[in-house]
Amino acid sequence: MYELTLLERIETLEKEKKASGPHQTPAEIEMQSIMKHLSKLLNTNRGSVQIDPDYGMPDMSTFSHSGLDETMKDIQNAMQQLVRRYEKRLSQVKINIEPDKSDVLTIHFSLEAVLARHQDVPVFFHSLVKPGGRVNVRK
Repeated sequence: MYELTLLERIETLEKEKKASGPHQTPAEIEMQSIMKHLSKLLNTNRGSVQIDPDYGMPDMSTFSHSGLDETMKDIQNAMQQLVRRYEKRLSQVKINIEPDKSDVLTIHFSLEAVLARHQDVPVFFHSLVKPGGRVNVRK
């Protein structure tokens, strides 16, 4: 159960008391927890968490100093550094921006990694950044 945060462990124990549904592997449980954390991490504004001022995404408007390709590369690098720093359950993290010519206001990206404790378990998440800055993370 160490794949989960403390609050997720408590929540899981409460749910297990109520009903016993289909069992998931520890790797599946860990991936769900990581996906929740990535969603929180990427939707938090840098500087809004008192205990760690570097936690969260920097203001997207700070990336608009150059051309579109350079801006996308800056966003990609910022996300990759953020995930590597704050999500230690992942290793070999690689984030790729996936341009969408039909929707230039939304940034599509993919995250590829492996679970740090289960080196043979690959992790793939697809996400998008909406015009308001909201990040959606999904499997």
